Amino acid sequence: MGGAPACSPGGSRGARGRRPGRDLVGNEPARVGQADALSTAADQSTAADQSDGATRRVTWERVLVDDTLVRYAACGSGPPTLFLHGWGLRPHAYARAIEAMATAGCRVYAPALPGFGGTRELELSERSFAGYGRWLDRFATAVLPAGQPFALVAGHSFGGGVATAFAHARPDRCGGLLLVNAVGSPVWARYADELRTMVERPLWDWGLNFGADVVRSPAAVRTFASLVGDVASNLVHNPLGLVRTSGIARCADLVDEVATVAGQGTPVVVAWSDRDRVMSRAAFDDLRRAAGVDGIVFEGPHAWLVADPAGFGELAIMALAESGATLERPTLRSV
Repeated sequence: MGGAPACSPGGSRGARGRRPGRDLVGNEPARVGQADALSTAADQSTAADQSDGATRRVTWERVLVDDTLVRYAACGSGPPTLFLHGWGLRPHAYARAIEAMATAGCRVYAPALPGFGGTRELELSERSFAGYGRWLDRFATAVLPAGQPFALVAGHSFGGGVATAFAHARPDRCGGLLLVNAVGSPVWARYADELRTMVERPLWDWGLNFGADVVRSPAAVRTFASLVGDVASNLVHNPLGLVRTSGIARCADLVDEVATVAGQGTPVVVAWSDRDRVMSRAAFDDLRRAAGVDGIVFEGPHAWLVADPAGFGELAIMALAESGATLERPTLRSV
């Protein structure tokens, strides 16, 4: 019960055709600085804040899933969307990022995933990304009318793997997929004569680089307080669960699933940050190529969206535009 699970294997354009901003694979990803602003995003955010500012603040709600109360953040109004947090965290650390995502003109639901934030762990047979995807489908049924799709499913880090599994299993409930520094590729590092996998990466290296990632943030104090508070809460309430879920992340191989989601016509946006020491550039390249997109590179560490919620809000607007949920897609300015 206490150990990490053993790994098992497996883990183009769609019918809708090529969209603006989804360039041919092989080009360098678009690069975005933390100080960049999208005039479109700013205009939409200002209008939204003036019209319904009260709905632009996170509220904390509970819903019954599998006979267990699940706490989730909710924010905004408009088409329903999902935001899924990273490993070891809860939605709390992402509150400002969730609020920024809501300024895109959507209602965001951000549940505490099983094993985190007080949500009961999945049963042993369901402890996989596919199992998390099935749980998410049940959560969706609990908070939305039967069969209603999400306009966008966004996931950061571990949450990106869960988002991929959900989009793969339920394409009818996912209008678009946004992967941010996402778990999903089995590649740790790729060299000219060697390929090293995530399974080969020692746990201490994950921990060391996660800590270094936080300290290197330009908003280190705010980021550190947000992240450490969430990790500490999970350590107190379910330390063994952190070990078990870390094993799921280390064994992840969702490259084929990302390719299938894109091949079915679901728009996929893949983003990464240039100082990420938790998820490698090689892993990002695997996912963007599987999705058939160039991808977008932000400035910052693994948890850049906690320190730069406005930048994440701009990314969410673009992803919603890709999904067809908004009318106009903003243009990212290069650095």
